[in-house]
Amino acid sequence: MKFREEETLRYLGAKGAPDEQTSALLRDAAAQLDAIAAPRHAVLRVRAELSGTRVTLGAFQADCAALAAHLAGCGAAYLFAATLGAEVDRAMARLAKLDVARAFALQACAASALECFCDDTCAALAQECAAEGLYLRPRFSPGYSGFSVVHQTDLLRALQADKRLGLAETDSHMLTPLKSVTAVIGLCPEKQPCPEHKCALCDHLTCNYRKEPQK
Repeated sequence: MKFREEETLRYLGAKGAPDEQTSALLRDAAAQLDAIAAPRHAVLRVRAELSGTRVTLGAFQADCAALAAHLAGCGAAYLFAATLGAEVDRAMARLAKLDVARAFALQACAASALECFCDDTCAALAQECAAEGLYLRPRFSPGYSGFSVVHQTDLLRALQADKRLGLAETDSHMLTPLKSVTAVIGLCPEKQPCPEHKCALCDHLTCNYRKEPQK
């Protein structure tokens, strides 16, 4: 699977150019990921209605100022979910008992590969929407900037993600398989300037994986 080496190294906590040992770990992890990943996604287009900080997206509502601001001007949105499949989780769990370094490398590659898969999927959606004169806003996921993780439940239910993707959640609303994501993607008639990487805009300033804004 495609992944970004710079992003993968950031997930590993590495700075600067990787040494040969790290590069070898990433090559092995990438090869393993190619063999076991089963990337799939699901989308559902819904009407988006905004009233102050309250957002109505099809069958569920969220009270989130940041999400409302993000969807300003959008009359519709995609509910979105994607996963790399359960086998990636099983491989990471096995490696965690046998070789921690390889487990970390696989986890980092999988995280970046999931992001690339989502980006490619959204690029295809953007091409479809362009024919309608609509543009996609960046993905906005539960747990990000005040959008409560409890809305994982709403997204999974609306998308029938358990049947379509084998995607579920824990009692604390963490997704399982782990290398999965849900999001809201606004559809807007006006093209917005290309945003910075979402990690650079996140308000969780102490996150170990934070990407600093470009200067």
